[in-house]
Amino acid sequence: MPVLKKDNIMPNYIILKKINLLMMFLCLSSITLAKTVDIKSTHAYLENNTYYIDTVFDFKLTSEAHEALMHGIALEIHTHFQLRQERKWFWDKTVSEKVIKFKLEHMPLTNNFITININTGLRNSYSDLDTALKYINTISRIKLFEQGLLHEGNNYFARIKMFLDIASLPPPLRPQAYFSSKWDMSSEWFEWEVLQ
Repeated sequence: MPVLKKDNIMPNYIILKKINLLMMFLCLSSITLAKTVDIKSTHAYLENNTYYIDTVFDFKLTSEAHEALMHGIALEIHTHFQLRQERKWFWDKTVSEKVIKFKLEHMPLTNNFITININTGLRNSYSDLDTALKYINTISRIKLFEQGLLHEGNNYFARIKMFLDIASLPPPLRPQAYFSSKWDMSSEWFEWEVLQ
């Protein structure tokens, strides 16, 4: 019976490992290629021991997302905020977190666009897509956290981003959306130092 030598197995193992690494790199690069969301302005401020934020995004739909919306698929657009404590020897700690969720729908019979604030249930109807997106893009006087969460001697920073929530898409669309840059509608994290 022939004996397999380690020398015969290792080259194949190394080749397979390199192919796997290459495939992972290609998948990750396709996920991060397109950024269709910009942050135009952000203003955080303290009022009566509470931190608030005003932010204006520039969220644009890709052609694939626009086509899906026009064919009756609702899109969920999330704005994610985090207050984080910097730590020297560990990963930074999330102290407070808030996600503002909007659902965007198209109504074919009236050709109107509906925005639904999932957090509050507030619904608005618009005659055109640009106006509906402008409403979602504008975050005004949103309460973030109480000043009491900040402890003296610690360093804190806040960050915010906006993105299309791919997990909310219908199951048949998700695999394509996860690995295609044509569905990547996300901003980078925008960070700032929080002064006590």
